[in-house]
Amino acid sequence: MNTINVLDYGAKPNTNELCTKEIQAALNAATDCHGATVIIPSGEFLTGTLNLSGASLHLEKGAVLKGSPNMEDYIFNGYHHNEMGRTLSLLYSLDNHDIRITGEGTIDLNGDSFYHMDRPTVPDCGFALTDRQKAECTRKYDKRPNQPIFFFNCDRVRIQDIRIVNSPCWTLSFIECRDIRVTGLTIDNSLILPNNDGMHFCSCSKVFVHGCSIASGDDCIALSCITDWDKPCEEVVISDCILRSSSKAIVVGYMHSIVRNVCISNCVILESNRAFCIMTSSGTGLVENIFVNNMRLDTRIRAGNWWGNGEPVAIVATKNNIASYAAAIPDRHFPVNVRNVRFQNLICSGENAIGIVGEDGNIRDVSFTGLSMELKDSENLPVKGRLIDASPGAQTARLPDESPYWLHVQGAKDIHISHARIALYKGVMPGVSMKDCANVKIEED
Repeated sequence: MNTINVLDYGAKPNTNELCTKEIQAALNAATDCHGATVIIPSGEFLTGTLNLSGASLHLEKGAVLKGSPNMEDYIFNGYHHNEMGRTLSLLYSLDNHDIRITGEGTIDLNGDSFYHMDRPTVPDCGFALTDRQKAECTRKYDKRPNQPIFFFNCDRVRIQDIRIVNSPCWTLSFIECRDIRVTGLTIDNSLILPNNDGMHFCSCSKVFVHGCSIASGDDCIALSCITDWDKPCEEVVISDCILRSSSKAIVVGYMHSIVRNVCISNCVILESNRAFCIMTSSGTGLVENIFVNNMRLDTRIRAGNWWGNGEPVAIVATKNNIASYAAAIPDRHFPVNVRNVRFQNLICSGENAIGIVGEDGNIRDVSFTGLSMELKDSENLPVKGRLIDASPGAQTARLPDESPYWLHVQGAKDIHISHARIALYKGVMPGVSMKDCANVKIEED
């Protein structure tokens, strides 16, 4: 392997001095060597924005690449993001190929430096929250790096074995990339910082995520087309991961995205505000051909402005849009917005029901085979109320009364649940709530 050590370019570890120029010089030299690898040796190296270009990065054991706590050290990389606007990153690469970030070291994104950690955003829910509930709420910020590790239009990207901590916003962002392999990664983010997704794949194809451990305030793994509604995200395999989120651990689709051909298996999701989610806007979005199997899904509702409301599984296809996005709503109308979804062998426990919420039968052909479901007590369910959270659409999917329910189906068609085992809740068998749906078959063991 052709390597270049940042020490040879004057980078100094374990000081408060920025090494941005020295590390960038090493990356430029590695790119000129047709994709050589830059070595970060043991020690802490403080830096601002770095352009990986065509270089790879290897962090040796004991190495820490730490993001600057100062916004002036982050420069616009030239990409205008549909949601985030001007993209500010610690590491980025545009229009390159064969890039690797590997090793036993750590990338510290220094996220809490950009937040007012003593200023929670407390939602108005009609009653006063306890100190414990306030501690779970999101924190306020002024400015922050919004795409800390960012790849656009890159082929054959490999991220392997490193540890990434304390992200201020989306940790790993892949935009219109192909052939991505993320393996053996640990992402350890704060559970009270908003938008610090573990991995977000926008309009990508041929994606493999395997053997990762992720804790994040926002989505652990997200598949969407946020940056271009007309470019699908497809051909994705996610397996053997352990996830924990204050929002949605795994989310497939978002607003007007087209996401298809996804296989997810052998994952453990614990203490998440919502475990697994399919979400799309009626008419303009499409999620299809999704297979989910061998999953342990557990939820705990967290107080604060987090999406989800304790649902182990939520499929939501209601009209929604966020006006602040730069791109217009696409001019299209899909009569069916979620279809061909298969769940097998799910062991679920949650503080709310499984929810399937559509409009006029726009969710179709969804099956669960081998489902175990157990309801749990919740001190935070009253924060939003007894509903399936349909954000960013209107929250209209309310459960009808105070009886316990393990499933709510609304506006859907052709839903088949077989070999379901539902646990008693406080000595009562939870029920099924249905509204405006057709051909719903439930077969309990």
